[in-house]
Amino acid sequence: MFLRRISIFSITLLIAHGCATVPRHDLANKLTSGDCKEVASLAIESGFFEEGDWPKEAWWKEFEDPTLNHLMEQTLKLSPTLQRAESRLKAAAQVALQKKARLFPEIDLDFTDNWQHLSKHGLYRQFAPVFPAVINQIDLDFNFTYEFDFWGKNRDLFQAALGQAAAQAAEKNQAALILTTSVAYSYFQAQFYLRKIEILEQIEKNKEEIYALTFKRQQDALANSLESLTSSTLTLDVKAELLATEQDLRTELHKLKALSALGQDADVNLPWTPLKETQVAVPANLSIDLLARRPDLAAQLMRLEAAAKEIDAAKTDFYPNINLNAFLGLETVKNGPLFNRASYSGSLAPALHLPIFTAGRLKAQLFEKVDLFDEAVYAYNELILAAAQEVADSLTNIALLWKQIEARKATVDNAQKKSNLTESRFKHAVDDKITLLDTQNSLLEAELELTQLSYAKQTAQIQLIRALGGGYQHE
Repeated sequence: MFLRRISIFSITLLIAHGCATVPRHDLANKLTSGDCKEVASLAIESGFFEEGDWPKEAWWKEFEDPTLNHLMEQTLKLSPTLQRAESRLKAAAQVALQKKARLFPEIDLDFTDNWQHLSKHGLYRQFAPVFPAVINQIDLDFNFTYEFDFWGKNRDLFQAALGQAAAQAAEKNQAALILTTSVAYSYFQAQFYLRKIEILEQIEKNKEEIYALTFKRQQDALANSLESLTSSTLTLDVKAELLATEQDLRTELHKLKALSALGQDADVNLPWTPLKETQVAVPANLSIDLLARRPDLAAQLMRLEAAAKEIDAAKTDFYPNINLNAFLGLETVKNGPLFNRASYSGSLAPALHLPIFTAGRLKAQLFEKVDLFDEAVYAYNELILAAAQEVADSLTNIALLWKQIEARKATVDNAQKKSNLTESRFKHAVDDKITLLDTQNSLLEAELELTQLSYAKQTAQIQLIRALGGGYQHE
């Protein structure tokens, strides 16, 4: 009898499969490639870059700054942003496990002990006086449920869930990349403000001395009040810029504490550390491997693949669905004979479901998945174009900053020579102290501009590291 039922189901299945019409869609030739080959070649030919490897996993250690290394360790260990990303990843993994469970049979055990006392004047005992007053019904059942995955629907849903979990893993790496590059960016901004304060304090000191000399010259009738007021104004301008820079430093420190998962009351010892001069490396295989080196691109690609699996799963809704339900149990209304062979009960219920008319619901569900897939494709294309632009912008920015730094170094050298010459002339009483201090201030201002450019190159290098995906590599 069971074999006969299976035969009937199989014949029905073949007929239904032959009659089902599944809408088709073209998934090919939709992806865009981000090409950075020409940009990378031009960058290397410029002489400001060297051909090298991709950033390492702990890329910040290349700066050889112990304070920055400590901040990064603190960030990766305690950041709530990363903890939240980890929770999303775990939740996605659990969803995948739920989908995987559909590939296997489900077996349940049910046990009930139903004790009842029937009223003598109730329905049962009135019509059947021999019916006992007390009934104690005991059921012990094993239930078996299995869906035959002939069309691969559950496998596709499982693969789609795995893709979503893998995307969440890549998103966690993207969150870590954004967080660490933000910490490094903020750290070097703070370092610049520390250095700027040092230079401004030296300029302020010189300005105050100039003002004192000018005021004395005014008292000695060697200078007019206009020169004294001008000198006083310049001194006040430096004081104002110094206060503004100190405010910028505090703001950057607040940001750095928040990024590093530190409380605002935490005492952060942030000494100024001279920048390490490093040559920026451009990967030789930049154009080819960019897709595998950016976690956001990897995440979007995994979502795209998951969306394709959901399309395949939606197609199976047009095909017959076969389920097998069965149960085997023991039932008795007495306590004694529960495990007796006579207490055996069971059932076997194979079932076939075939959609005949759904008023377009199944097509709408399928085309919804197709449209979501197309959206994922366009999001991927948009992201890869933006990624290529970020790399190109970073390389161009660094190259231009290198040129400005080279020009500013020449300016600093000239200002240094002029300062040395003026100091020699001052020692021989050819120039006065005010001229010497003005020359020294010109040198300090040139050094400040060079410092600003150097830190701008450093932060641009961090932006390039982010654009390259940090140390991430999709397997």
